[in-house]
Amino acid sequence: MQADRRSFLKGSSAAIIAGAAPRAAWATTQADVAIIGAGLAGLNAARILERAGARVIVVEAENRIGGRLHTLDDLPGAPDAGGIQVGAGYTRLHAIADELGVARQTGTGAGVGRGQIPGNLYHVNGISTPSSGWNESSANTLNADKRASEPATLLRTYFGKLPQLSAPADWLNAQADQDISIRQMLLQAGASAEELRLIETNLNGNSLSGMSQLHLARTLAIFHAGAGAVSTIVGGAQRLPEAMAANLTEPVRKNTLVSAIAEDNGGVTLRLSDHAIRVRYCVCTIPFSALRHIPVASNVTPPLARMVADLPYTRASFAYISARRPAWREDGMPDTLWTDDPLIGRVFVLGDEPAMLKLWTTGAGADLLDRLAPDVAEKFIVERLENMRPSLRGQLENVQPYSWQKSPHARGIYHHIGTGMAADLASATRWVGHRLHLAGEHLAQATSGMEGALESGERTAHLVAARL
Repeated sequence: MQADRRSFLKGSSAAIIAGAAPRAAWATTQADVAIIGAGLAGLNAARILERAGARVIVVEAENRIGGRLHTLDDLPGAPDAGGIQVGAGYTRLHAIADELGVARQTGTGAGVGRGQIPGNLYHVNGISTPSSGWNESSANTLNADKRASEPATLLRTYFGKLPQLSAPADWLNAQADQDISIRQMLLQAGASAEELRLIETNLNGNSLSGMSQLHLARTLAIFHAGAGAVSTIVGGAQRLPEAMAANLTEPVRKNTLVSAIAEDNGGVTLRLSDHAIRVRYCVCTIPFSALRHIPVASNVTPPLARMVADLPYTRASFAYISARRPAWREDGMPDTLWTDDPLIGRVFVLGDEPAMLKLWTTGAGADLLDRLAPDVAEKFIVERLENMRPSLRGQLENVQPYSWQKSPHARGIYHHIGTGMAADLASATRWVGHRLHLAGEHLAQATSGMEGALESGERTAHLVAARL
């Protein structure tokens, strides 16, 4: 089946991505179901399908289990690069963790570092000032009505302008006129140019123009539905998917890259590096940001084809920074550094023993960090941090970058509803395949993040199990 992008955006059904399809004759049927991706969605689907009596093969391109739950065991303190926060409302995750004996712990602040000294140390417009001094700081050029609002909390002051969702899944049926960008919402509410600049500086997304206000509304509804203490997984987030994988009948096939997918009336054929496997059904759980680079021959609806091609994923890059000693304890300032420098973004304290910091930048800042050679990036980061927080001078060493957008199997840290995309994404979450099915956090309906991945994997597994 051949189709270019223009053709699959027309008509009632379409191929996801153009490409020569593997032939069914390349391999005989090897299993009932193949799962592509050993993240939470894929592993949850595999567990459910095995319990339904299916023979399941899980293939994973990386040399590890977990997908975007990744614990950096080779770094001091084994920090997490993804899948950090476990919400109180993550009922599926807590149930699976309890079943498998995977412990959680609370008291870890925002989940990106330890419990924080209240407030932030801001470095804005070239000036460093703590939260307590923000209102009177010369760095604060906000209008009088917003002057008391800290940069990190500015966006929250506009939450009342968002569409009010009574339940998290209400976004699925939102009106088209609600699917406007956050920038447009803010402008309509009277936000100043400086407010827009500061809000966009450390947005958990790529840009105010590219993110729908419905994404924020959905996030807020999910938070209210599952309010409570946030926890983290003891030993690192990756311990949960590892435990899930160990509970399967067949080991996950790591280092197994799927280079093409073809569906026909009798099953699905996956082309691998040097051979192909054929199965009755396939559940593909990899992010659309990665799937759009794999040739797929299958009939899907135009909204789903558009989402595979265009759904945005937040570009995020980190740097893990070792320190000789926890110098941040010595200056009386808050732990967290919040900056308008795109290269630095936000810097969190991961702990004192070992003394570690985590730099987190998104969007254009992530692009900038990724373009720099590692030695140049380290030089710039150290120089800027020493200038912003003088207590760090001479204390920083071993800057280790990590980029989700540079990972070919992720190409971003998590999805968000792009401006004008809510109806298409809602349609994609409702799509039911024939032999090929899709799942992942990007296709969750009523939850998000880790719980969203589990939700989507569960829903898809039950659909497939009913057909076995």
